[in-house]
Amino acid sequence: MPTPAAHLIMVMGLPGSGKTFFADALAQRMGAAHFNSDRIRKEEEAQPHYADSDRSGVYARMFTRVTGALAQGGTVIVDATFSKAAYRDPYLHWAQEHHIPVHLIVMEASEPIIAERVGRKRPDSDADFAVYLTIKAEQEPITQDHLVLNTDAGTTEQYLAAALEHINTPRT
Repeated sequence: MPTPAAHLIMVMGLPGSGKTFFADALAQRMGAAHFNSDRIRKEEEAQPHYADSDRSGVYARMFTRVTGALAQGGTVIVDATFSKAAYRDPYLHWAQEHHIPVHLIVMEASEPIIAERVGRKRPDSDADFAVYLTIKAEQEPITQDHLVLNTDAGTTEQYLAAALEHINTPRT
């Protein structure tokens, strides 16, 4: 059974939105475990693919790791596109069943910024602009309470401050 101190923070957004960079910084600031879909994808696939079947497998492996870490207690940050409710819902249901607070943070950026970011080699993601467009077209709205951070022009410190305020503000 997870300890009451456990928290789940889901950082989501389209490729190139800055979610992994931000999630790394937030995990470091909070001393939290951090699980990233691109890193998990690369463990299994030499040439990562972004087809639905491949993504479903990555989300399943990530879910097992995230829930295992949450069961040990403490804060866990998971970052992925979470573009479909079917990818988000297992985490939300599990957290609810185990009385774990969940905080959703959506990272956004303008399309020109996204195009520039995904056009560069990035350490974790191989998603290019075509992958961005595919995921953008399938994106389903988030109906739960969430914080939106636009990463077009701001500092990591500003984003961290906003996220920590969101996380530490009691929800009714």
